[in-house]
Amino acid sequence: MGSNLGARQENIEKALTYLGNDHQIIIDQVSDYYETSPVGGVEQGMFLNVAAKIYTTYQPAKLLQIIHQIEAALQRVRKVHWGPRTLDIDIIFWGTERLNSQDLIVPHKETFKRLFVLRPLLDIYPQTEPYFKQITESIAALEQAEPQQKVTKVPQKKDSMAVIEQAVTELLQAIGDDPQRAGIKETPQRVAKMYQEIFSSQKQSEFQDYKIFATPKKDNSQMVLVKNIPFYSMCEHHMLPFFGQAHVAYIPRNGKIIGLSKIPRLVDFVARKLSLQEKITSDVAETLTDILDPLGVAVVVDARHMCIEMRGVKKSNSTTRTTYFTGNFDTDNQLRAEFLRVLN
Repeated sequence: MGSNLGARQENIEKALTYLGNDHQIIIDQVSDYYETSPVGGVEQGMFLNVAAKIYTTYQPAKLLQIIHQIEAALQRVRKVHWGPRTLDIDIIFWGTERLNSQDLIVPHKETFKRLFVLRPLLDIYPQTEPYFKQITESIAALEQAEPQQKVTKVPQKKDSMAVIEQAVTELLQAIGDDPQRAGIKETPQRVAKMYQEIFSSQKQSEFQDYKIFATPKKDNSQMVLVKNIPFYSMCEHHMLPFFGQAHVAYIPRNGKIIGLSKIPRLVDFVARKLSLQEKITSDVAETLTDILDPLGVAVVVDARHMCIEMRGVKKSNSTTRTTYFTGNFDTDNQLRAEFLRVLN
């Protein structure tokens, strides 16, 4: 298993949990965590890798299907070969069997070429099994031939909830309060639980909660507008809330539309992370463009910022407006004016 998008360790732990919850799978051993520089020539972050030894009554094809379901549940998107991903799971060995089908080759054809596969495997692979010698010899050869390919054992991180609770406890002490005081004794736990909700998109790479529909094609596609969408987010500069309403419009191309309820969900997805109002505005527009390839997208966001109202200039009830236009909304002044007129 490997991950280099979002919360890498958490992605792997969730995958192991999914496997372990299946009554036809028993997880026998899991290796230490290893951090690995990526291969494949795609610019991306470091991978975290582990190997797991399991027992299962499933046939290989069924287990592969379950693996793909787990990858999908953890927002794995198969776009670029060797590209970044929230989770990657491969079947390396199946006992002593050799399998060769269109969907599955075992032993995996890259096994003895990849140090980041072999090092975690060595933690859990028995010395009495047939591939042990080949694993150790391949590790020695690769370390000598590719010294730039670093595979480093890393300590397992604490659970994210525990880390947040400890940080909030220390913060309470730093501002001069007593974490054991009755009124705030449970505050670290409450804050940790709250952060899981309000930063729920922080660990996700792409918006996938949508469905596309086809309607009859028209030469004069009309504007689709959803306005007054409430949102709440946290400013990445001060970690204080900003909130307001988003207004989103697009012009379909070739009858391709998205369910109306998915536009508010897109706004919610983009907002539930540390961000800036300008970035929320552009991210909604660009994501909708990627999904639909419409003739144009218009996004307006109006928001109040607690970093303006609670600190600094302390200007209450001030509203900030940001806009982002693409395609026809960007080039057609009359269309853009119509959109803004409807909002007002």
